[in-house]
Amino acid sequence: MSDTDSFIDEVTEEVRRDRLFGYFRRYGWIAAVVILGLVGGTAYNEWSKSTAAQVAQARGDALLDALDMDDDTASIAALSEIATNEGGDVVASFLAAGADQSQAANLLGAIAANTDHPKYIRDLARLKLATTPDAVSQDAAVLILTDLSAAGGLYRNAATEMLVAFELERGNVDAAVTLLQAHIQDAQATQEQIQRMGELIVALGATPELAN
Repeated sequence: MSDTDSFIDEVTEEVRRDRLFGYFRRYGWIAAVVILGLVGGTAYNEWSKSTAAQVAQARGDALLDALDMDDDTASIAALSEIATNEGGDVVASFLAAGADQSQAANLLGAIAANTDHPKYIRDLARLKLATTPDAVSQDAAVLILTDLSAAGGLYRNAATEMLVAFELERGNVDAAVTLLQAHIQDAQATQEQIQRMGELIVALGATPELAN
């Protein structure tokens, strides 16, 4: 390579270096902002996780403390306080509703009506609401259970059995048998449930009509 070519290469390299430093001086602040944003975002994310974990642990400890109380009245009061704190706690609401039936309608109704909760949580609250004595009227309970026993429902099996019990309690034997016959032909029914329902059908004076 001639001295001239070597000189040109050196000049070209110097120009490139000057351009690079120029770009850095002009746009370096963008890189700094991006780096700060990444670092700050990571730190905030870790802080949020830590805070959420601490809140969850504190709430869990409070629930355990409430359940460990020897005085039932104090335990119910503690659970109710947790249930109504900070917009409500689902676990505490279910526990408080089970411990004090007088609160069931309000606590479970609030869960069922809160669309922020997943559907399976709302449906579970409705199922519990329908089967808690005096929480809702018998007609309202039947409507809830009829809806939950529809095909494809997560709580279909449990709701159907409870609905049969309601119909028998109301003296509607034919309606109960119709429900039982339909359910033992349902693909969602378990073998244990089919056997149990079949035995109940026989006890009610009918013959089980099993699916082919």
